Amino acid sequence: MVGKLRERWGATGAEFVRGEVLDHLASHEATYDAIYSVFGCAWFADPLRLFPLVRERLTGNGRFVFSQPPAIPGAYGPQGMYKGGFTGPAMFTYRYSFRPPVWERLLTRAGFRTAEATVIDAPEPGHIPTLLVTAAV
Repeated sequence: MVGKLRERWGATGAEFVRGEVLDHLASHEATYDAIYSVFGCAWFADPLRLFPLVRERLTGNGRFVFSQPPAIPGAYGPQGMYKGGFTGPAMFTYRYSFRPPVWERLLTRAGFRTAEATVIDAPEPGHIPTLLVTAAV
């Protein structure tokens, strides 16, 4: 996927990095104007570790934007889930789900000036909506 992104958008100057986000942000000095997570790291990395690292790597007017499914009512915080289907060796990960005001608090406590979390309805009634979160330095 990163190869396809570079092929299509590489001429724009955008940088695409593949790796474990916590390790990358902690071990590199690069700064970014924007960091995006589309159903990715913000859903699967502990926000108490991730958000300060993202904040540290954003430039003065930087933005952190992420999307993922909203929390299932009553199921908040870290939740375990198995990876790779239900065959083969047991592998698991955690995903993080909170109500919008909690996401906003986590971001402002990590040093972001503003944070806004909104749930956007799916185009089809009854389908899963999307949580869209934007934070500014």
